[in-house]
Amino acid sequence: MKVLLFGATGNLGQAMANELKQKGYETTCVVRDTSKLKGLESITDKFINADVTNPVSLINICSSFDIIISALGKSVSPNDNSKPSFKDIDYIANSNILNEAKKSTVKKFIYISAFHSEKYLHLEYFKVHHEFSQKLISSGINYTIIKPPAIFSAFKDMVEMAKKGQLINIGLGDKKTNPIYEGDLAGIIVESIKGSNQIIEAGGKVIYTRRQINEIIQKSTNPEKKIRYAPLSLFKLILSLMKLINKNLFDKYSFFIEVMQHDTIAPQLGKMTLEEYLTLKKQNTIQ
Repeated sequence: MKVLLFGATGNLGQAMANELKQKGYETTCVVRDTSKLKGLESITDKFINADVTNPVSLINICSSFDIIISALGKSVSPNDNSKPSFKDIDYIANSNILNEAKKSTVKKFIYISAFHSEKYLHLEYFKVHHEFSQKLISSGINYTIIKPPAIFSAFKDMVEMAKKGQLINIGLGDKKTNPIYEGDLAGIIVESIKGSNQIIEAGGKVIYTRRQINEIIQKSTNPEKKIRYAPLSLFKLILSLMKLINKNLFDKYSFFIEVMQHDTIAPQLGKMTLEEYLTLKKQNTIQ
């Protein structure tokens, strides 16, 4: 089968490209910025250069492919200063791809959404994930929607903060979640190619509190530094001011503050623990 992969330059995208190669799928990766090909060139030599925000550049892009996989999404990292919004990337760009898929002979469309997106429709991040998922379901194309609570590589910013002694516990930090290693998630995604019209919620092996996640990261990164504390009310105040200044940052921090207040526990399908992941990262044995 021939697979067309969007969002391939991200950590999950690279993990999927590798998993697809291992399982014998003929994979082509779509990239907008060819300078970000590092890490992919050793996995696949088939690329298409296209701008997913421009429908013209996607004309007939899905032709001759059996499977479309989209890990396309705007980064939630505060350090990402790109101008497109969550709606621009997570909804409109994915809709551009879906429109092309519907015109082709694509057999399946796999989309990586967000866990419990249907519960937080007042937040832009979750709203656009849910709306595109609904659009895919009603498209008539065989689909799989994958919904992780988070992937380990999403904690990259926290690792950098821990190195500098800037890691913060927001509020009590008692809410629980089970992020999943992107390599484990890639295996679940590729395996889902065999299924039909399904939604898969996929979390990691271990359930942690938010405070425990911070403590694990700090201990692994720089145990000499201490984790700071800030009340949730302070961040809510900052958030109200941010809305007037920077919409993109407001949407990102709204996401962070919301998930801090709820348990987000998905079925425990992953195999690697966060502790193991951080150890391997320090040893540079995983990407």
